[in-house]
Amino acid sequence: MKRISLISCVTLLISPVIYAQSAQDILETVRANGTKTYLQQAAWTLPESFHNSGLALADKERLIAQWANASADCLVDALSKYVESTDVPLSEVVNDDGSVSLKGDGSGSDFNLNLAPCIERAWQTVGASLP
Repeated sequence: MKRISLISCVTLLISPVIYAQSAQDILETVRANGTKTYLQQAAWTLPESFHNSGLALADKERLIAQWANASADCLVDALSKYVESTDVPLSEVVNDDGSVSLKGDGSGSDFNLNLAPCIERAWQTVGASLP
């Protein structure tokens, strides 16, 4: 009986650590997917003024990488705040490929309120403002 009690206590102590690691893994997948997506979209998302700025290619690539990473960080931060405020499990809003699907009931507006100002700051990374 003592053994079962001990195993139960250890399980209860370890479970939150396992869950936190799992959530962290999910968020890292979202971050990686977000960065990849932003990098793929840079050619047509960022304004012509950036692409025709006269910056050296290496400088443009560095700025685009900073923009993509900052934007992906915004996505992860907004998602973290969203699941915390709505008590929706992270696993319910993140797909296996790391993409995010929010509920269609309007609850995603909190997500957008957290995401928009951060994305605006990310755009400043490349010296641009949102269109």
